[in-house]
Order: sequence, then C-alpha cells, then structure tokens
Amino acid sequence: MRRQLLPAHLLLPAVLLAGCSGGGDGSGQAASEDTGTPAATSSDEPTQESTDEPSDESTSTTTSSATTAPAVPGEPIATVPGGVPGMVVEVYSLVRSGESVTATMAVVNEGNASFGLARQFAATAGDEYNVSGISLFDPAGLKRYLVLRDADGDCLCSDVGNSSLDPGDRVSFTATFPAPPESAEVVTVETPMGALPSVPIS
Repeated sequence: MRRQLLPAHLLLPAVLLAGCSGGGDGSGQAASEDTGTPAATSSDEPTQESTDEPSDESTSTTTSSATTAPAVPGEPIATVPGGVPGMVVEVYSLVRSGESVTATMAVVNEGNASFGLARQFAATAGDEYNVSGISLFDPAGLKRYLVLRDADGDCLCSDVGNSSLDPGDRVSFTATFPAPPESAEVVTVETPMGALPSVPIS
C-alpha cells in the first residue's frame, strides 16, 4: 500500500487582478502567456500590452490564504513520466471557480530508489520548494496560463518541501491559475517534465 505525503501549505487567491500581452508561437500565430509578476496597483479591468516577442500575461492577488493540499481524489485523469527514474506526475482534476482554475495533482515514486522534490517543479530559484513551474495552455486560444501569485510575488500553489520521496510514496499538491474562457473545455497541463494534453476542465 502507498503512503501519501501531503505538503503543508497551499496558497489560494482572495482577489484576482489580470493583465495580458500577445506573443508569437512556433507556428507564427499570436499567443499570450501568464506570469506571476504582481501588479503594482489594483484594478477591476485587465490591462493589455502587445509586443513582437513572446511575453507574459500576469494576474495577481492582494492577499492569500494557506491550507493543506487535499488527498488525491480517485484515479488520475492524465500522467507523464517525471525527471528521474520512477517519478510519475499525475493530474487528478482541473476545477473552475469564478476567475480561476485549480489543478489537483500528485507526484508518485514508482521506482526503487528515493528522490528529492526540491527544484523539480519550480519556475525560478526563489521558488525552489513549490510547483510554480506548472502552467496551463489553451490550444484553441493560443494562450498560456502561469500560476497565480499574490501581491508579494508568492506562488498560489503548494510547497512540496525538500524531503525525499521514498519508493511507493505519493505527495499531492495544488496550483491555481487564471481561468481560461468558458469555451475552453480542455487544456494542456505543462510541467517541467513534459506536457499532458487534452485535460478537461470541470
């Protein structure tokens, strides 16, 4: 039987602010991408900036709250091999709530040796122990959604810590993103290890 290790904290947004910018993808079509750069001031309307190069679209909140990541619900709906032997990244759900979508995911050790989780899912060196490197991509709208951040620049996502994951163990985590449009019924979940396409949003 596998033991589950749950991370201690999840940051959830209280107030969301959004901004966007356009950029080109490899196909020559316009695309945009979310970042975690917090906005300098609050606004009820999204701001938009266009450039000729791929750029980021940011949405930030002024406050956040911490909670424990939930246990994984049932069976995963998508999986991808991780960055070390035996690591498997699992997606369990993408749940829309107002202007945000929260992903419930996990990493499991199906190998014979322990491995560390630090820096495996981080977007930057400052995010060493969290999962800020995960994003959502809407293939229809050609837009990438990065993990939301609060006004201090902290990721609205779980910490996975710096401990090792032993064979047979699993740790679950969540990450919150700006919500794609209602017309986007499926998205690609992108991780540093690989992409999981056609994941439904519920």
